[in-house]
Amino acid sequence: MANLEGFQCETCGNWHDGLPLDYGYAAPHYWTRDLSSRPDCFLNADFCVLRNEHFFVRGLIEIPVLPGEDFFRYGAWISLSKKNFDRMRELWHPHKLLIEPPYFGWLSNSIDLYPETLNLKASVSSRVITQRPFITLEATDHPLALEQGNGISIDRVREMAELRLHTK
Repeated sequence: MANLEGFQCETCGNWHDGLPLDYGYAAPHYWTRDLSSRPDCFLNADFCVLRNEHFFVRGLIEIPVLPGEDFFRYGAWISLSKKNFDRMRELWHPHKLLIEPPYFGWLSNSIDLYPETLNLKASVSSRVITQRPFITLEATDHPLALEQGNGISIDRVREMAELRLHTK
């Protein structure tokens, strides 16, 4: 297990209690507040539809924190085809979703700690009904895909926490 008690910040010099392992996005990049009043759009904690043309599901990008059993997570959104979106919603609560093959999609958030992540190729699959679906990025040389595949050190987690704490 990684030491998650806190860290001495190299940016401000202060001690910060705890080391966050989860960051999330409340909506896909394409969502705007004015869409919430449209009858052909909706957003909840798990699903989003834009103009009955674009379909999204919220999932987790998990990055192993080495060495150990901890994961750094981004709660992010992935686009799906209408067919796969409808299928995922249909099977959302039954355990049948666990045996579905992964669905292809595009990462639909710009994760600011990396070069542009919007529209990276990805897939989404379910593991356990009580957890958000798992987002797997296509294996490429993008830093986020590399970190998902290879893991990160606790020092990298601290670095990301510092950047999050001190960006405007």
